[in-house]
Amino acid sequence: MKNTGHLRWIWNIWRERKGLILLLFFLTLLSSLVAVSYPYLTKILIDMIQKLIESHPSMAQVKKEILRLAGLFIAVGMTGLVASLFPGIRGAVNVVFEHLIRMKYFSTVLEKDYRFFASFRSGDIVTRLTDDIYEFPKLGWFLCSGIFRAVESISKVLFCLAAMFFLNGKLTLLSLIPLPLTILVFYIVQDKIYDTFRRNQEAISDINSQLELSFSGVRIIKAYACEHKYRRFFSDALNRRYKTEMAVVKLGTVLDMIYMYIDYIAQLVVVFAGGYMAVRGQISMGTFYAFYNYLGMLIYPILDIPQLFVSGKRAFVNIDRLEELARFPAAAGAETAAATAATSPASKTAAPYPNQVPQFEGLSLKNVSFRYSDRDSLALQGVNLLVRRSERVAILGAVGSGKSTLLKVIAGLLPPHEGQILLNNKPISEYPQTVFSRMMAYVPQEALLFSGTIRDNLAFGSPGPGSDISQEAYEEAVAIAQMKKEIEAFPLQDKTMLGQRGLSLSGGQKQRLAIARALARKPQVLLLDDITASLDAANEELLWQALTEQYQNMTSLVVTHRLSTLQYVDRILFLEDGIVQAFGRHEELQETSPAYRSFIQEHMQGKM
Repeated sequence: MKNTGHLRWIWNIWRERKGLILLLFFLTLLSSLVAVSYPYLTKILIDMIQKLIESHPSMAQVKKEILRLAGLFIAVGMTGLVASLFPGIRGAVNVVFEHLIRMKYFSTVLEKDYRFFASFRSGDIVTRLTDDIYEFPKLGWFLCSGIFRAVESISKVLFCLAAMFFLNGKLTLLSLIPLPLTILVFYIVQDKIYDTFRRNQEAISDINSQLELSFSGVRIIKAYACEHKYRRFFSDALNRRYKTEMAVVKLGTVLDMIYMYIDYIAQLVVVFAGGYMAVRGQISMGTFYAFYNYLGMLIYPILDIPQLFVSGKRAFVNIDRLEELARFPAAAGAETAAATAATSPASKTAAPYPNQVPQFEGLSLKNVSFRYSDRDSLALQGVNLLVRRSERVAILGAVGSGKSTLLKVIAGLLPPHEGQILLNNKPISEYPQTVFSRMMAYVPQEALLFSGTIRDNLAFGSPGPGSDISQEAYEEAVAIAQMKKEIEAFPLQDKTMLGQRGLSLSGGQKQRLAIARALARKPQVLLLDDITASLDAANEELLWQALTEQYQNMTSLVVTHRLSTLQYVDRILFLEDGIVQAFGRHEELQETSPAYRSFIQEHMQGKM
């Protein structure tokens, strides 16, 4: 993204909070004007004292001059009181922009599909949405404090120069000597600045990715006693970050030193030239004192203005990294509900969630194919399937046959590259996303729970925008999932806090809680991906019995590797290398499909 693109990006963000931006511009100019007024008022005071000493005026004239000057100081002081609000407001607006950007790009990330999360590591995404935005000298700070500090500095320089030109043009021209040198230095090092900050942010992303992997995989690290190996991996990433951080510090130190000495030279020139002119009587002592104050006032703004370009280059890195997330293609394929429902006309006219959810009558797949990338072979190939209301279908096949992929395609998580998915004989793209997702509930093979209480996790699956779940719905969901007694045994019961990914629960408990979360949605279609891997036979039997009693009309598709599960289903879909080899009742397939019969004998006998 070129600099003009970065500026356009900033302008678009500013437009969303233009009222605050206008207020900041006003307070910035007011603050600068007040600051520049004090040396000029001091000049008037000194010249007035000198004049009074030389002219011996009457007491009435002295009082008149003092009152006039006191009135000016009071007026400027009152204005300065208003301007003093500027730093606090600026700091608050930093937080406003941080929140705005983070929500904007987090929402963008949620629209992405599996390809995005295969391309970006979790730690990298977290870094871009946190460290790249948060506080000094990152993007959120730059959008307000960074830019408006520079605006304040520029306005102070302009007001100071205007006052100095008004006092003495020749001396003012001498004070402009460092400006071309400052611009030249930045022009020479600007590419170095951008590359240094980019490498540093990439190193921070690597560190956060390593941390995320270590905490998520701590059980494996401990079980294999590989702490020393993982410590080495982390040490390597940390050393890379150390080098990039040191490069940033060195670059900043060198630039600060260069800018400081450039300004120091100009300061010496003005002091000596101004002193010479004062001695010669070409300027008054009040003018020389005002120039000295203006010179001191110019030091930090002149040093601060180049920092706008330095922090700007750093912010441009942050913008590019966020835009890289945004530019990554969203869920593709007009057939997928998750991708197209959000932009379909129906989604704009549908009733608020969860109203107008149609009665599920049937789901059909017509010649559906899917591949994870252009380099991979087809994970599903020409799948045709018809599932009717209240029917239970088991999906069988060897590891890698496409079972989980098929379930994710039906759930709308993966977009089919070919073919069509119909819901009640209508393409799922014609349904608003909220309606489609309201009809289905998906339980993945690896149960993922969120940090929070047990009740919070169940409420996450309940229908509607609220953050809680009714007591009736809660009790029904945990009872069917066979978790009621275990939750009651916890000291805090449903207020029990869960660790990251439900770390404080056993595998079976996590899976059953994930099932309860799905049931809390009151779905018409339940998609279960190999839940028997974490459920014992007794709990599975109780689960199916409860579903039979209380959800007679609910349609279920379940991936399984356990033979006992087949007694609870109506038909079986047998996959081999992503191709449907057989579909029907267990007894029928035993007689008509040698591949199915061989699979049962080889893979599932004894798995009760």
